[in-house]
Amino acid sequence: MNSDRIQQFIVGHAEKAVVGIVFAASGWMIYSGLQMESILKQHQPDRLESDARQVRMSIDDDHNESVLDGRVPTFDIVKETLSKQRPVDPSPYQLPNLLERRTIDSSIRREDPILAAPAKLHVHGEIAMIALLSSSGNYPLQDLEGAEALEVVEKKPKPKPKSRRSRGGMDGSMDEEMMMMMEEQMMMDMNMGMDPSMMGSMMTGSGRSFKSDGDFGIRPMGKDGRLPVPRPGWFIAGTAVVPHADIAASFKAALSNAEAYLPLRDQPMYYNYEVQRADVTTKAIGDLADADWVLVRTREKDLIRAATQWAGFAPELVPKDYRDANLTGYIPPILLKDYSAFSLHPDVPMVGRDEQERKAAMDQMKRSDDISPDDLELKAPGVRGGLGMDMYGGNEGMGMGMGMGMYGGMTQIEEDPVEYKIMRFFDFASARDPNSPRPGRQYVYRIRYGIVDPNFPANPLQQPKISTLSRNVYDRVQELMVAAEATGKRDFQRWSDWSEPSTAVSLPALNEYYAGPVEQPRSRQIRVGDKEVLLSRDEPKGKIVNHALNMKYVATMPIWMEDVMAGTTLSHQGEAEAIDPIELAIKKVPDATILSQSTVIGLDGGIPLGLKDANEMELFSPGVMLMYDESGNLTVAGEVQDQEPYRIYSFSSERGL
Repeated sequence: MNSDRIQQFIVGHAEKAVVGIVFAASGWMIYSGLQMESILKQHQPDRLESDARQVRMSIDDDHNESVLDGRVPTFDIVKETLSKQRPVDPSPYQLPNLLERRTIDSSIRREDPILAAPAKLHVHGEIAMIALLSSSGNYPLQDLEGAEALEVVEKKPKPKPKSRRSRGGMDGSMDEEMMMMMEEQMMMDMNMGMDPSMMGSMMTGSGRSFKSDGDFGIRPMGKDGRLPVPRPGWFIAGTAVVPHADIAASFKAALSNAEAYLPLRDQPMYYNYEVQRADVTTKAIGDLADADWVLVRTREKDLIRAATQWAGFAPELVPKDYRDANLTGYIPPILLKDYSAFSLHPDVPMVGRDEQERKAAMDQMKRSDDISPDDLELKAPGVRGGLGMDMYGGNEGMGMGMGMGMYGGMTQIEEDPVEYKIMRFFDFASARDPNSPRPGRQYVYRIRYGIVDPNFPANPLQQPKISTLSRNVYDRVQELMVAAEATGKRDFQRWSDWSEPSTAVSLPALNEYYAGPVEQPRSRQIRVGDKEVLLSRDEPKGKIVNHALNMKYVATMPIWMEDVMAGTTLSHQGEAEAIDPIELAIKKVPDATILSQSTVIGLDGGIPLGLKDANEMELFSPGVMLMYDESGNLTVAGEVQDQEPYRIYSFSSERGL
């Protein structure tokens, strides 16, 4: 029988086979049911009915004596009921002017609020490792072995000099090739991943860990299957303040008494910001023309960069009362470094309104030894400043997109606006962008902000009637309406004036220096003629940390340098250690080269103070070093102000110092 006949047989008899299987299964189920024991052998209907009747009779019996015996009430329920029915004074709960009608003078027309320019612009040149998203998650430090344990330094008694002595340029310049190398490393993983030669495994060997108490940055996060990798960030940061209280008062004066006043629309709603930069390397700030200013940052550009490139955000330091998502740029994912110096503004508090009020109340209670209920004033709850949720907890303002709802999370009216709101931006150097800042150049910045125009809002349904506008506003809005009808787009933004130019700023050097203690040599006094002269054979010596950026491994390398004297150039070649900011591991670099033109030209400090600490160790005056930095500027590094970073990056706790 061939395969075709077998196939035809199966097709022709398939239904019969299914019917046979069904009949067989039914027969087996009937047979199984007949073999089961009858339920009447265990449960008889008459007996079940009798048991139910007995239970019902027991429920209807009186059980009060057995339940209430021994239960005596402990309170007077009548007295308590009367006290609860006593009326309370309703005056603290009354809202003032609850049904007061607000009269509108139809002769008052809507004006344009005055938009005060941003003020007090502060700029800083910074360099720090940041976390970017990578498709591979690989970076050069992963190839290196972990660093070995440090040798504990034996503490030696410090000499007691009889006198103090100090001695006291070298020019430096930034090499633009450094920026090109930096940019190549930053862009390597953005689209195509890293070079296969850089693909390495996780750290090998036991190694050492970087102590978490020295990590002032963030812990980066992956996103959409991409992993964080460290990359150098070379940038100029800026912060300024917007006089929010003055702007809110201007809105109220221009709109609140006019017809068609709509509180949620007729209050400041920030929407955008712009940052311009001008090169003043060879030109005075007063000689700048409009053509010298270049637009470098906008809110939209910053949001796209943060959403597509950064591996998270640094936690916000400014309370939400004093910032706005459409004014305050997100802080980059800074690794290891303290970012507060360039993320805050001296005129913006670090404590929110609610916390300030709680602290004031606690201080008042501490000052009062005896506070009676009559001393406390119950105030009706006020509505204040809610322009949205926290920056990292939800929607604030218009959120992360330029096309989102125009009023975002705004559902309240500000009745007590804060004095300032902070503006913030970051202008990163990039070898691939000719419009970015360049090393060795001097720049000034200016900024402005945009608001949603209350007299020509984004939503046409919110448009005030033409008859309610003043003459000047009518002429302006009429032109906008004609343009919107022709283009299909509403130009609903109104821009403030530009801020005053900032002070000049430039990109910083690739190295940072933290001074340690200075040791003075032994000296003696000799008489030469009529004068006493100090004589010493040796130079004063000091310790310093060169916190350098190495472009080959894309990492910071803290080089602890001992026996630094006047004339010492702070370069290094040979073995070094690098900090992995992702794994918080310390890696061994066998071929480190740190080029620096910074030179120590004088040392001071290390003089006995005649005091001892708790361990009976003699105390000395703090060390100070005068240097020419790589930009040709005179700088001072001091043991006091550098104490924390010096101890962290010299690994002093591991060395036993």
